[in-house]
Amino acid sequence: MPQLLKKIYILAVKIYRNTENAVIGNTLHICIDSRERCNARLLFDYLFFHLLLLIPVSLIGLYTHNTTELLLIVAFVISLGGCLIMVRNGVPVKTVSIIAAFVTFIMPALCSFFNNQDLSLRYSMIWVLSILFCYITTNIAATLALGGLLCSYLSLVAWMKVNSITTYVMPGFTPEQSFIFTPVLAGFYIIFLIRVLGAHYRNIFRSEHERTLQKQKQHSSLLSQHLTKQFIILKGLSRSGKSKYLDGNKELLEACLIEIEKQCESAIDYLDNGPHLES
Repeated sequence: MPQLLKKIYILAVKIYRNTENAVIGNTLHICIDSRERCNARLLFDYLFFHLLLLIPVSLIGLYTHNTTELLLIVAFVISLGGCLIMVRNGVPVKTVSIIAAFVTFIMPALCSFFNNQDLSLRYSMIWVLSILFCYITTNIAATLALGGLLCSYLSLVAWMKVNSITTYVMPGFTPEQSFIFTPVLAGFYIIFLIRVLGAHYRNIFRSEHERTLQKQKQHSSLLSQHLTKQFIILKGLSRSGKSKYLDGNKELLEACLIEIEKQCESAIDYLDNGPHLES
């Protein structure tokens, strides 16, 4: 059994890596900014694992014979797949992130509306995740727009409930079913949150570590080049001073010794302060 689980895990990782390379491989290769690379990986994880998250949701829809929700899930899958294709075709990550954030808000909102305006954890968690994702990958304007859309929907639901307005309700949906499946879906959303955002911040720390190592390498290289230059100059001055000493030219010998002293002070100062690298 452990061997079987290990093989399944290896296969899953291989599928994930191959899909990631196929979708954002070119983007990662072209992009040199570490933040943009992290956002590209976050976008891929958000779309990829969201598609996986729709599998248990679909199974619940099949179990409850919820045809309307199943149709919305199909539209959801097509939308998320379209976002992956856009990234692969070179559409900017920020643009696709905005589309993905709004898609992952609107589709669950439609399901919520037809599920008798359900505002339970089943839908509210993904709304919060979509807003958080939008804030990390895009800008404050898009995030506020998405937040305003959520507030508008909640206001609409509140108005309908206060005025006892009834609309079409999906067949097979009952409050009891919602209570049963909400803990299961909440668990999947928590795993989704840990995997996607946890991996994002791990990538950030890794990028910063790589950037620090690169700066240290640049520092060492510049230091080595400068000190090598200083030692070559000192070697030349010492030979020149020796020649002047043998010739008995004390004035030029003194000048050589003064220059050697200056070069030594310059090298010590360089070791103390180091080269000034741009952050």
